[in-house]
Amino acid sequence: MSIIKINEQILFLRKQKGITQEELAQALGVTNQSISKWESAACCPDIQLLPDIATYFGVTVDELLGYKPADTFTNVYLKIKSLFKDTPKENAFTDAFRLCVLLHEAACTQGYKDYVPWDINKNYGLDDNAYKWGTSACSLPDGNTVHSANSMFIADGKYYQSPTPSQIRDIYFSLQRFCNKNVLKVMYTLYELTVKDFDLYISLKDIANKSKLSEEETETALNEIPTTFKDSDDGQSFYRIEGSYMHMPSLLLLLDR
Repeated sequence: MSIIKINEQILFLRKQKGITQEELAQALGVTNQSISKWESAACCPDIQLLPDIATYFGVTVDELLGYKPADTFTNVYLKIKSLFKDTPKENAFTDAFRLCVLLHEAACTQGYKDYVPWDINKNYGLDDNAYKWGTSACSLPDGNTVHSANSMFIADGKYYQSPTPSQIRDIYFSLQRFCNKNVLKVMYTLYELTVKDFDLYISLKDIANKSKLSEEETETALNEIPTTFKDSDDGQSFYRIEGSYMHMPSLLLLLDR
C-alpha cells in the first residue's frame, strides 16, 4: 500500500465532499487525530477500515489506494485551487494562462476524442513558446475559443444569451470609439508604457513621441480613450488608461484575424 497515495486520496475526497476532518472522523468512528495523521501521511488507515472509507466516499478501494485515480471534475478543480493557493502572486496570471492554453487545445480537439489538428506530442502550455504560438480559433455549436499570442477567449455556447438593445448600443459605442487608427496607436502606446507599473502616468509629449504622432493628434486621440490623469505643478498632464479598461488592448488583439 502506498501511504502517500492513500493520504492524497483521502484528503482530496474529503475536500470534494466538502466536510471537515472532524465530520469524517465521526462518520468513520475514529478520532480527529487519526484523520489528521492519515492526510499528513504520518500513518495509514487500518486495512479493515478501507471498505468503509471507500463506501463513504463512493469510490472503489482501488481508487482509494490510488491504483485507479479518483480524478473527477471537482477533484481536478480542488487541485487547481490548491496549486494557486501556493503559487507566488507574481506567477498567478502566467500559470492561469498556461492552463488556459491546455483548455483551448482540449476544446479545439473536441476533448482529444475525434481529431487532433496538430502534433499531439507537443505539450502546449508547458513549452516555452506558449506566448508565441500565433492565432488559433475554433467555433462550434458547443462554444468558441480563440488563442492569440498572450490572450485567450473561451465561451460556452450552451449559455449564450442574446444581447439586449442596451448592450448592443454599448457595444456599438465601444467599437466606434476604437475605430480610429490614431486612437489605437495611442491606446497601445499608453498600455505598453504603463502596464508594468500601475502607479505610472505618462506625459502627453512622451506618448506622442512613442506613437509617432503630433501632440495635437495625440491629445485628440486621448479624448476618445478612457483615461485617468494627473496634473503637475507646472500644468502638465500625465495619463494612463483607466483601470477598468486595461483589458481592452489584449481583448482587441483577439479580433486580429
